[in-house]
Amino acid sequence: MFNREKILKYAVKQEDRLLLSKIVDRAIRASRSKEVTHSDFLDPSQQHILEKAMDLQDEVTYELDGGYEGAERAVAFFYPIEPFFSEGENPIKVLNVKVKSAEALSHRDYLGTLMGLGIKREKIGDILVSDEGCNIISHKEVSDYIYYNLNKVGKHKAILEYGDLESLETKDSETKEIKVTVASMRLDCIVSAGYRISRSRASELIKAEKVSVNWDKKSDISVTVKAGDTISVRGRGRLIIESEGSKTKKGRTAVALNRLV
Repeated sequence: MFNREKILKYAVKQEDRLLLSKIVDRAIRASRSKEVTHSDFLDPSQQHILEKAMDLQDEVTYELDGGYEGAERAVAFFYPIEPFFSEGENPIKVLNVKVKSAEALSHRDYLGTLMGLGIKREKIGDILVSDEGCNIISHKEVSDYIYYNLNKVGKHKAILEYGDLESLETKDSETKEIKVTVASMRLDCIVSAGYRISRSRASELIKAEKVSVNWDKKSDISVTVKAGDTISVRGRGRLIIESEGSKTKKGRTAVALNRLV
């Protein structure tokens, strides 16, 4: 059964508690109405919170879908365990944007334009940028609004058309291999080495809770990480610890990192 308070106690921070409250409401609705319900788009950290929370109940199952395989931001779909439930309409929509521009436009340019239209971040999934424009994966609640109101990206004219998920083309994420030696496997050491920033700057980011390990935010610079862990720094992408080698003669540890670029 759903024990709302037990699930909400899992969240320490107020922002996580608000997120879980919305998730629980959608899940309970699925269980009672025998209809599939869904969340807004969740980032990887929020997906991790969802996974832990759903382990505390047995009335619904769920799956994550961001519109294509490997999507970073995804919608959670909640399914009643009992049979004979209603599927409902897929809330994930695709908008193809074409922009004529001599300069390369970035993910930030497109996201900034969407935010400038007053659209909340949780209504937007991944934005897949290409040389000609981008594919915007959005919630159906805002797809029409984007279609009729996104006329420019910066100073460049934009032409939009509706797309479909089946024909969505994605690029494999590129990774950069980094082999370094570190003083220890402390979080601040790995962040410093992986993102090519100073130890002091790495410490600042961690203390400001802008660093996550396996989607859990960390504020302690001395947390020990290990091979297989995924580290993400807000605004800087993800870093995967591929392997931890032996110590050098000077007592440093050799590590192999993969940074998604």
